[in-house]
Amino acid sequence: MAATSECKVLKEISEDFLCCTICHQQFKSPKTLPCLHTFCEQCLVTLVEKTRSLNCPECRQQYQLPVGGVPAIKGNFFMSNLIEVFKQRLESMQGTQIKCDGCQQNTATHRCVECRYYLCHICYTAHRNLPLTRTHQLMTIGEYETAKSTSPLTLQAVEYCNVHTQNEVKFYCETCQVPVCTDCTIVKHRIPEHKHRDLKDAADEYLTQLKTMVDKLKVKEQEAEKNKTLAKQIHTDLTEQCSREERKVRMKAEEIIKKIKTEKQRLIDELKNNYKMKIKRAAVDIDEMELKHGSILSACSYIETLMHYGNAAQLLSTKGDVAIRIMQLITMETMVDTEHEDFIFTPHDQYSGHGILGILKSDVCMSKCTVENIPKQLLKGDSADLLITTRDSTGKQVIPKQQVKAEVRKPDASWEDINVANNRDGTHRVTVAGQLDGKYQVTMTIGNQPIPGCPVIIPVIKGLVKTIGSQGSAEGQYKNPLSVAINKDRDIVTADRDNNWLQITNRKGTLKKILEFKQLHEPFRPRDIAISSDNTYYSLDNNNRVVVSDENGHVIRCFGQNELKTPHGIGISPVDGNVYVTDDNENCVRVYTQHGKYLRLFGSEGKGQGQFNRPWGVVIATTGMVFVADYYNQRIQVFNADGQYLYSFDCQSGDGKMRSPKGIAIENDNYVYVTTYPGSVLKFESSGKFACRIDSDRDGLDWPTGIALTDDVPCRVIVADTNNHCIKVFLQ
Repeated sequence: MAATSECKVLKEISEDFLCCTICHQQFKSPKTLPCLHTFCEQCLVTLVEKTRSLNCPECRQQYQLPVGGVPAIKGNFFMSNLIEVFKQRLESMQGTQIKCDGCQQNTATHRCVECRYYLCHICYTAHRNLPLTRTHQLMTIGEYETAKSTSPLTLQAVEYCNVHTQNEVKFYCETCQVPVCTDCTIVKHRIPEHKHRDLKDAADEYLTQLKTMVDKLKVKEQEAEKNKTLAKQIHTDLTEQCSREERKVRMKAEEIIKKIKTEKQRLIDELKNNYKMKIKRAAVDIDEMELKHGSILSACSYIETLMHYGNAAQLLSTKGDVAIRIMQLITMETMVDTEHEDFIFTPHDQYSGHGILGILKSDVCMSKCTVENIPKQLLKGDSADLLITTRDSTGKQVIPKQQVKAEVRKPDASWEDINVANNRDGTHRVTVAGQLDGKYQVTMTIGNQPIPGCPVIIPVIKGLVKTIGSQGSAEGQYKNPLSVAINKDRDIVTADRDNNWLQITNRKGTLKKILEFKQLHEPFRPRDIAISSDNTYYSLDNNNRVVVSDENGHVIRCFGQNELKTPHGIGISPVDGNVYVTDDNENCVRVYTQHGKYLRLFGSEGKGQGQFNRPWGVVIATTGMVFVADYYNQRIQVFNADGQYLYSFDCQSGDGKMRSPKGIAIENDNYVYVTTYPGSVLKFESSGKFACRIDSDRDGLDWPTGIALTDDVPCRVIVADTNNHCIKVFLQ
């Protein structure tokens, strides 16, 4: 069984490894190219005769043909010996008796390791006695087969010199890089021009180098195999992608064809329906005109006959009736109304979402056209989309042939054309932007005729535009709200202190979420809140700490308990992300990283520059400048990012009188907004110059505290009206 398996292995090796890839036969006089691919000598000769060049059939590399032609190419003696060994081994394993290589008659009993000859008993004796072969290593065939399995290195044959054929190769000339015999070291490879080494030592060293190179080659082979697989995958992917995309093209084409057919039928049906309605009217006109025309012809025929053939008595006897009839026919209406509603097909230059082929345009009836979506009022900075619907005399929505236009008269008495967006379905959109407060007068026309109800008057308002919430502890109600902030969704986040939660509402005032932080050991009573650029919430509460949470109320960390005594305000720097906290009783501002690491403080008690008397709100500009509301010093102090004093400002006259500032916010580094006692919101330039008051006395603010700004243009000012237990929204 083992012999059969080994025969199969040898047969496979002979077919795959010992065969020429040109003739697919076992190598005959094998020749090896520099790329290490081996072919039969005659196969290469035939190949060169055909192509007139030497290109490797395996890797397609081109080589220069040596002077002696293909026969001069280095022979692969290793392959020749391997073929012979495998041939003999296969014969042995198949049970074939091996003939003696000496006499070619007797069965071989021994093997000469050096000569590689199989010998019979007689030739074996002669081989041992000849002086030239006396030293050769001889083994029985059984011993030889055993040695091949256990220690094949002991069977290495002696290599002889190509020049001195009787001499064994024992040295390696490193200068010429060829194995040489002793005579060669004296004749052609003399010292000191040539450097010699022991053949085995040189071979051992080369084997080590070769092993390293083969290891690298195997890595390269794995890389090539991987990339070959990748290339095959790309080939497969490209084929599949082409098929897939072709199917998509066909499906899209079929879809468009189907749409075109549907669109064609719809347009034809619509055209025919319009035709049927209008052709009936034309048919009625024809019948009426035929009747009137027949009456006139009949009267003319009768009167003309009477004139030619009647006598005087007959003419005069019908005088009255004829006169009356003639007057009736003369005054009879015979005009046809040539004015009618046209229907015109207008093809599209390209496909659109409202039709593939085109649209049918018709005349409109002005009395049937309307303007909808007119707001009762508009907040300054907002816009409204008015909807014009055009209809024909039957009230059917149609696409007008006439041009639809719109213009607006602004509160400053200037006029401006408004773009009219054609929806291509019998409606048009007119967008009115409320840039100024006051009344906007919008006029819309179709074919230069005003639409009924125009001009439309839209008031644009500013000041207090919305109040959110009322006093209480239910959802949507507030109990002493102290601070507000705007999150990434542009919602309003309120620190509702005495309800012990954060409330999140949208801009319209609809409650979205409540965050209570019941997992904390001490009750959560928020005083102020700041939101980082990644929408993390930093809540300052009465337990002298900063509670950091995500937008869903999951607490991430708390910090500040070791330093904070009576914190009032919190702000986050847009420059480095550091957290600034005003410490009321300590009269300073403390700075932390967002991870809670305490960095430094600045400020002390007093009235001088950089000193505080109960600091409250804090906000940081994109320049890194820090604005602090100095409550009892009645001023705003400004510092650089390192806490060094820069300047301060206040206002002591008119509506801009700054008393006990609390909340503070900044708009684009240009304007600072401040809430003051007992109830006002003031706007200053960042340099400190008073700009205006945002609220008015009639708005009824009572101890406003927190303040935040939206990113609208103009911005909305969100104020926590603490004693009124609500949130108020202002437009300026």
